Amino acid sequence: MTDKDFIKALETNDLNLMATIPKSDLHNHAELGSRIEGLEKWSGKKIPRAPQTMPSFYDFEAYLETAFDEILKMPGFFENNKKATFQQALNDGVRVLQISIDSRFYKITDAYGAGITEIVKNTHRNVAPEILFVPQLGLDRKHEFRQLLYEAETLLDTGYFQSIDLYGDELFGDVKNFIPLYRKAKSRGLVLTAHAGEYGTAESVRKAVELLELDQVQHGIAASGSEEVMKWLADHNIILNVCPTSNVMLCRAESIEKHPIRKLYDHGIKVTVNTDDLMVFNQSVSEEFFNLYRAKVFNGEELNHIRKNGLNAFATR
Repeated sequence: MTDKDFIKALETNDLNLMATIPKSDLHNHAELGSRIEGLEKWSGKKIPRAPQTMPSFYDFEAYLETAFDEILKMPGFFENNKKATFQQALNDGVRVLQISIDSRFYKITDAYGAGITEIVKNTHRNVAPEILFVPQLGLDRKHEFRQLLYEAETLLDTGYFQSIDLYGDELFGDVKNFIPLYRKAKSRGLVLTAHAGEYGTAESVRKAVELLELDQVQHGIAASGSEEVMKWLADHNIILNVCPTSNVMLCRAESIEKHPIRKLYDHGIKVTVNTDDLMVFNQSVSEEFFNLYRAKVFNGEELNHIRKNGLNAFATR
């Protein structure tokens, strides 16, 4: 009955029903994966909301620094935030959850290497053991390169991470620099992902996939600008983990109604629907499905197909 219930929830605008239906969130940054109101309650601080539009990546980074830098340094932030992220996902019916855990989190905890992974492992077990959890090692492109590689190697050696992601300013540096690290991650059986095609071009998506041998692309929406690249992605069975509200607020898509996810889907690409940074963009996975349905981007059957894309993303691993 799940398929019918999903479509019924869309048709009747029933958020409570939607929250009971299994779904995935494969593009979720750990430090910002829960509701901002919960962080305010925990920290005792009023946090400014994100502007409705942030035209450049600099604008986005400036907001994050202003809103969260002080709170990030508060004792217990890491532990509290992981608990809130798992609880939020559980409450929204997320049953497959890929969370990116930044390699630099040791700077705001007393834990290093295996100590960090133990915090995440214990939180998952205690809060949401029913969720299929894919811990993802997150790497910021703008972090000092040698230090980043050292941190990544240390965390990979824990054997805990199941996927890897490269994010930050997409136009900074060259993805070629990360080929050796991604080869090592691949040899250990990790799912290979990276941010591409959010601020870059269609060709930058293909380049990232080819050089890093990606299984999934975070965003990837610029691929819609090239028929050739879209066909190539579909032929190579590459999954694009799309975050519609994030793309609109960061001015990468004109609106939900005109979001390129429709074009990508029509070209046979596997797309999924995700939150990105819930604390910033304030839309759960359920709400994102409603947004796409209300805007008539997809009908119920199509959205159900997309929902299953996410649930099945790790089925063969």
